Amino acid sequence: MEAHNNTTTERLRNATWYFLDLDDTLHEFRKASSAAVDATLRLILENHEHHELSSGEPLTIVELKAEYLKVLKTGTSAAFVDGKTSHEYRAERCQGVMNAFGIECTEQQMQALLDTYEATITQNLQLKEGAIPLLETLKQQGKGIAIITEGPQDSQERTVAALGIEPYFDRLVTTNKLGVAKVDGLFRKALEMVGVKSDEVVMVGDSWDRDVVPAVEAGIKCVLFAAKEEGVERIVAVGGEETKVMVVDSLIRLQSIITLAD
Repeated sequence: MEAHNNTTTERLRNATWYFLDLDDTLHEFRKASSAAVDATLRLILENHEHHELSSGEPLTIVELKAEYLKVLKTGTSAAFVDGKTSHEYRAERCQGVMNAFGIECTEQQMQALLDTYEATITQNLQLKEGAIPLLETLKQQGKGIAIITEGPQDSQERTVAALGIEPYFDRLVTTNKLGVAKVDGLFRKALEMVGVKSDEVVMVGDSWDRDVVPAVEAGIKCVLFAAKEEGVERIVAVGGEETKVMVVDSLIRLQSIITLAD
């Protein structure tokens, strides 16, 4: 604990609530999502195996993946704040990919794509190592726990249930439900929803730009989960003031620090 001073551990001990990011903080979202996307694109290719590009070359998974990344970047820029369901978002992405190659898709084929994505991502959901011990420690200490996440409300509800962590949480706060992104005020709305002051909360997340910076701007103390940076503290400057941010390389490490702070 040499890099984590008494002030830092005191903040962990005195917090009445912990706000936790979900995707790639509590579970391996990128891995599960990648598997689901691959399975979905392979099904598109299977359904249209004789489709040719304008060059006359056959369509391949490489072209589909490249186009999907373009669609994904455009489609998620608003951080899911417009209230659509996860299936609506996914259908739009799939349709966007197929439109780029002039592929027609029936309702039945689209439903099969959505079912494939859902089944595959569920099969590949995996908690980060140390997630359960961390959650159990927080509950044993009487902390309130809220998930603060960007994503469709229905999808995140299914994810929490499938991971078996639903009993540990008091609130699930999504950009989709409240209509505001993390960088545009979600943390302040979360504080209002929970009914807690910012100085009573610790936020844990894996994104500097979308977890740490906006949470600090809302007056919340933060822990950054970064696999390769244990033993350091980062500095975030907000409103002319510098704030130290604890960095941990695993949830196991964070759990041990919180236990010692108790």
